[in-house]
Amino acid sequence: MRRDAVTNEGARLREFWDERYREFTLSESGWLGAGEALNERLYACKRQALRHALRRRGLDRRNGWSVLDAGCGQGYFASFYHDRFPSAGYVGVDLSERAVDHLRGRVPGEFHVGDVSEWNDPQGRRFDVVQCFDVLHLILDDGRMAQAVKNLSAHLTADGALLVTAALPDATVQPSHYLRYRGRAFWNDLLSSLRLRIRHERPMYYWLPTGGPRNRYARFLLVRAGARTLYALDRTALALGFPRPRSFGVDCHVRLLTIQRMSA
Repeated sequence: MRRDAVTNEGARLREFWDERYREFTLSESGWLGAGEALNERLYACKRQALRHALRRRGLDRRNGWSVLDAGCGQGYFASFYHDRFPSAGYVGVDLSERAVDHLRGRVPGEFHVGDVSEWNDPQGRRFDVVQCFDVLHLILDDGRMAQAVKNLSAHLTADGALLVTAALPDATVQPSHYLRYRGRAFWNDLLSSLRLRIRHERPMYYWLPTGGPRNRYARFLLVRAGARTLYALDRTALALGFPRPRSFGVDCHVRLLTIQRMSA
């Protein structure tokens, strides 16, 4: 990938996030247009998937371990780790200097301004968990996205886990001017080249990113019932394994991947 392409993509992403952050709400870091109440429920889905992944790794409140939050945004997961896993050593990195300036002194943790495709820990540390939620599909350049995965995996301990969100559609799709979801084949080729593999994948949503069912009458009733009701139905449908209609967008297929080295 040419250096000027790297620079331009970095500048685009930095401007994108600096422009979005004003009040440092979930509406700014989450789904655009979904509103604060629905975004709170969407973040609850992310939190649920993350807790499950950590349990599978045997990580709990009692043992000391380290986490790198790549794309820490407005600090949601910094607070999550501080509250749920106070013994974990937390480091957050974000491209937005505005976001990091906001976090320092307000949210417990260590924070750095940096690009996830290039940042190196100044102390040369390796982390038991490297997480990257809702970041990689915002990188439009495939080469830069691949470099980000390579760089993040290089920050893992020998048996550490890279936790990333991805939709894994049948083929790569770009549903908007700022989102690019790579297909499963792209991911498989990339991870194989880095001697990584997906150890586990967990669906995160049923219909919640779309705000409910497509049927306008059912949607009207459920929207009036509120975000908590939508969330409860979403969790039930996901737990029961209901098939998703084709009309559901690619966002509904986002899952949390647990990735490790092949030798681990």
